Amino acid sequence: MKNGNDLFAGRRAWCRQVSALAAAAAFMPGARAQPGAQKVVKIVVPTAPGGSVDSSARLLADALNKVQGERFIVENRAGAGGAIGVQSVVKSPPDGQTLVLGISATISVQPAVNPNLSYNPLKDLAPIAVFAQGGLVVAVAASSPCRTLKDLVPLAREKQGLTFGTGGQGTFGHLTGEVLRADLGVPMRHIPYRGSAPAVTDLIGGQLDFCVVDAFSMAPHVQAGRARVLATAAPVRHPTFPQVPTLSESGVPFQQGTWLGLFAPADTHPEGVKGLSKAIEGLVASADFRKHLNALGFIPMYLGPQDTQKLVTSDIEAWKRIAKASNVKVDS
Repeated sequence: MKNGNDLFAGRRAWCRQVSALAAAAAFMPGARAQPGAQKVVKIVVPTAPGGSVDSSARLLADALNKVQGERFIVENRAGAGGAIGVQSVVKSPPDGQTLVLGISATISVQPAVNPNLSYNPLKDLAPIAVFAQGGLVVAVAASSPCRTLKDLVPLAREKQGLTFGTGGQGTFGHLTGEVLRADLGVPMRHIPYRGSAPAVTDLIGGQLDFCVVDAFSMAPHVQAGRARVLATAAPVRHPTFPQVPTLSESGVPFQQGTWLGLFAPADTHPEGVKGLSKAIEGLVASADFRKHLNALGFIPMYLGPQDTQKLVTSDIEAWKRIAKASNVKVDS
């Protein structure tokens, strides 16, 4: 028979567990606001609809709906290189009902190039998990004479400069294009768009000399013979275009890649963050989720909250060095 001290200790431990679960319930998927009412969790996507980032967010939301028993929805809030969408989440209550799909462009690149950015991802967001990594492609229209990156040099001389399109000002694609400009030593003019799709449309239509966009947006045009990929901006070759060399393999000293993660407002309960992170870890381990991520041009990976914070910290410093070397600065 247990003595009084043992019973008291057991009851105290049980109370601690109940308290922790109750505190996490405000965030944790599966919690109910009231009997019969399903809690809705909104994932803000800081890009326009369409493209691999938006599609990956919808894939994640659908998968979480199945394993968490809760309604996850996606809301697109594009603009200012993704800063508008991120800021809307930063200002949201830390109750776990508003999250943001974090991408390297908005979480790492923007803080590196915009001194007036309205948020600090290291202080204003609570990392939940990174679940995929990937890269961008440098592409030309099929009618272009360029077959390699180096072919852009004589074309620039002939045209007295090149134009390149990206999904926005101060984005991963923008800085990649500026790295190319500095490395190739030819004049280039950046044309920012609100997402990859309109940039690809103008490339095919002959209004751009090349563009730096996600592989998912470019793939159908390559398959249809309307475009050609010269190189990929990633540490390793892109799974969608395994035959295409990386920038590094093409002689350009650049090895940064993109990644996708989920973030909550700062001060969101740690137990809730941990619970959702574990759910995402399970998704990344599942064959079906991995297959669909691959189809979007991403490589599945998992980083928990602490490792995600470390990634963001190191990524921001790397992009600061790249921005300084390329003389890129965005004021808002």
